[in-house]
Amino acid sequence: MRYLAYSTGIVLKAAGVLLALTAAIIWVSGRPNSRILFDTGAVCFAGGFLLKRASRLKKCFRCREKVERDAARCRHCGYDLPANAAKSLSEPFYR
Repeated sequence: MRYLAYSTGIVLKAAGVLLALTAAIIWVSGRPNSRILFDTGAVCFAGGFLLKRASRLKKCFRCREKVERDAARCRHCGYDLPANAAKSLSEPFYR
């Protein structure tokens, strides 16, 4: 179920961005009702963000597989996952 929530969140975020871009194009061309489309895109993006966040999954930095957010080690490749984002930025991305 977590993987379904994660992938649905990604799809909703992409749909939200596409709807907002479509609304911007319609607004530039001077057609009415672009506000409704933009609001729908914003709601889709926010829903996708919250759904992806609620799945409690993240990607391993080494093998790019999905693992639990609280995991200390990737179950696929054995990589020791950093505890926070600052530590992950200080480590080299190659090995």
